[in-house]
Amino acid sequence: MNPLDKAVEIRRLFFAEHWKVGTIVSQLGVHADVVERVIGPLGPEPRATRPRFSVLDPFKPIVDETLERYPRLTATRLYDMIVERGYTGSLRTVTRYAPLVRPKPKSEAFLRIERLPGEQSQVDWGHVGRISVPGGERALWVFVMVLAFSRAIFAELVLDLTVHSLLRSLVRASTFFGGVTRQWLFDNPKTIVLERQGDLVRYHPELLHLTSELHVQPRLCGVRKPHQKGGVERTIRYLKDRFFAARTIHSIDVGNAQLMRFLDEIAMARKHPEQDQRTVAEVFEDEKGAASRLA
Repeated sequence: MNPLDKAVEIRRLFFAEHWKVGTIVSQLGVHADVVERVIGPLGPEPRATRPRFSVLDPFKPIVDETLERYPRLTATRLYDMIVERGYTGSLRTVTRYAPLVRPKPKSEAFLRIERLPGEQSQVDWGHVGRISVPGGERALWVFVMVLAFSRAIFAELVLDLTVHSLLRSLVRASTFFGGVTRQWLFDNPKTIVLERQGDLVRYHPELLHLTSELHVQPRLCGVRKPHQKGGVERTIRYLKDRFFAARTIHSIDVGNAQLMRFLDEIAMARKHPEQDQRTVAEVFEDEKGAASRLA
């Protein structure tokens, strides 16, 4: 079939036999662009598809605005909100739509930094339950200091988070390690920070007095930057999973004795996360040798 005959046949099949373009393409072995060109402007215009109406459409602005303000809000809560406003559709429709308009979390790349021996300790508290005391119960906390280089841990149970409790724990931690690092890295609690505006920080004077005596530089994490003290965060999680899980503390003294034995026998013997052929205790000995302040 020559090109002219093929063009005639294409027009006959399309206009007279009402074949679809795809059928002509498959039966005559021609490209769809050829069929479209041969049919030309005399062919019927494609039907405009009507937009499908969804019962959710009137409520989409509410969903969009709510997720813009509260991007972590669940689809079920959004469903409850629009039902109160007259929505009669299904929950499934909402759960399908919400991920399409939910703002994507801003990703931030973190550079993992290994500290030098004796450079930094990270300090924080973790809530580990409650303990019976005369007259009732009190919250039970664990104070934790971890050396950023060796991952050696000091921890003790405390009943309050006052500055005086903090100072006692810092002194005990320094005695336990046999010295101090050049920096103590803290979060931003009022026990430590009286006022902060950007990089301008007013520390608690009692803390400054101790750091002055021990020649330690106090440092703060950035606001809402918990990854900057990831070492102590992971340490607290490790203690909760390995020591505090399924354990009831009846006495501060007994609990601290058990905790100190755990730190000495188990925590020090664990593998170092970066030097996996060595234990934390071995790396800690290197840190003491390399940093005279810990010797």
